[in-house]
Order: sequence, then C-alpha cells, then structure tokens
Amino acid sequence: MYFRFGSALVLVVLISLAGIALEKRNLDLRRAVTRQRFRRDVLHDTHIRMRLETQRLGAPAQTIDALESGELRVEPHGKPPVKRGDQ
Repeated sequence: MYFRFGSALVLVVLISLAGIALEKRNLDLRRAVTRQRFRRDVLHDTHIRMRLETQRLGAPAQTIDALESGELRVEPHGKPPVKRGDQ
C-alpha cells in the first residue's frame, strides 16, 4: 500500500517536472522569436531610411545642383559622374 502511494507521488512529481521543463523551453523559444522580430523591425526601418536617403541623393534636382556647383563632373564614354574629392 505504501509502495503504491509512493510510486503515485513520484509519478505526479515527475509529470510536474516535465511540465515545468516544457513550459520553460516554450518561454525561451518565445523570447527568441520576439528578439528576432525586433531585429527584423530594426533592419526594416534601417532599410527604409537608406532607401529614402538614396532616392533623395539621386533626385534630379540634387544631381543638377551638384553639377552646377562643380562637385560632380561628367566623364566621356558613359562613365558615371565622379565627385572631385574621389579622384
């Protein structure tokens, strides 16, 4: 009789420990997913900022102003414009 009670008690404790281990693993995985989402959002924001900056710098008005001020010079044979400091 004591043996049955003792084994039932051990079984309940083992099941509880297994449940706790599964719950801890689940929380670790959720934390990792949340961290990845945050990093993805940061990268997405950085990508958008860089795209807007590229569009702003490549706008025709900016290019024309740079050509007129002498910051850029046009190379023959279809080479891309080069800044004077980059030569």
